[in-house]
Amino acid sequence: MALIGTLLSLAPVLALSARVPSGVTYRNSRSRMLITLALLTTGVCNLLYTLVSSPLTFALVHSLYGFAFGAVTTFYMAFFIESVPADENRHHAMGYYSSSLAAGHMVGAFASGFIADTFGYTGSFQFASLLSFASMGLLAFLSTPSGANHAAQKKPASISFRGLFAVMVEPKAATVVVVAMFLNLIHQIANVFLPLYGLSVGLTLGQVGIVKGFYSLTNAFTRPVAGYIVKGIGLERVYRVGLPLNALSLMLIPLFYGVPTLIFAFFVIGMLRAIVIVANTISLVEDVDESRVPRGVASGVYNASGDVGNMLGPVTGGLVASATGIAGLFLTTPVCVLALFLLALAGIKMLPTKPPSQSHPEVG
Repeated sequence: MALIGTLLSLAPVLALSARVPSGVTYRNSRSRMLITLALLTTGVCNLLYTLVSSPLTFALVHSLYGFAFGAVTTFYMAFFIESVPADENRHHAMGYYSSSLAAGHMVGAFASGFIADTFGYTGSFQFASLLSFASMGLLAFLSTPSGANHAAQKKPASISFRGLFAVMVEPKAATVVVVAMFLNLIHQIANVFLPLYGLSVGLTLGQVGIVKGFYSLTNAFTRPVAGYIVKGIGLERVYRVGLPLNALSLMLIPLFYGVPTLIFAFFVIGMLRAIVIVANTISLVEDVDESRVPRGVASGVYNASGDVGNMLGPVTGGLVASATGIAGLFLTTPVCVLALFLLALAGIKMLPTKPPSQSHPEVG
């Protein structure tokens, strides 16, 4: 079991390691080529999974897949942001983008078991590779980003590690990073430890799956309309109020024991997460100055911060649960997360704000 856990952990670690290099590599002029190569790699890796016969070969394939997945999701987010016309309602556009991610995760979770039962493990990996190759074909129907966004990318933006650090400590960029990390940390605590809590109160794994399914549905269906909510409330107000409420909503879980009431709790958790995550992606587009932070770098740092949250969630939850129990986890962790988030925001307020006219640091 320890070997399996170690092997499976390689993909998220390699995905994280791919984020920033992919963002730095991204250019508008070669966006299609980069996305195509990354998609091709994920497709080939899914085929190679059917051929591996040792832990070493699995580790190599799984690591390559993780790196390619991290790269393609970073590339495509930058590609999508650049594709949004200057006169387009970005609140709605980023809501649809976030919704498509949630819908993909939801459909994959529901369909993967059926596909495995129908076609077996080999057929499942072959089907997954087909999806990568089909995405390469669909990419041909998408126009290359142009217009105002393209103009900002005419001059290639090289950035050093010192420049990258300067980007990350910009107040608006730092806020996007912190919110993304805490959002995923909260999500992982709720998602990973729900089965353990469900079993502890007498639910079956099937009933836990129903609750998680409604959680995914809430995320998918709330995000398209979240843009309207964010526009009405305001970006800063959403993340300053919404994320703390999202954290505190985890305290609803140990109050309930049945499927209907837990569905209600996860509806609240999922709705708050969806609204804040859409607000954060909008902030990435509107508040992070493209003339100082290249879109590829912004996408890489944003996705990397989410990966860090995904890793910290299970680790933090496990440490807290070992001391307080599963029910205590959902009562203790939200308060700790809220305190750390507010401290992070207070720290960000102390960061210096540079004038928008200053260009981002280049390698010299």
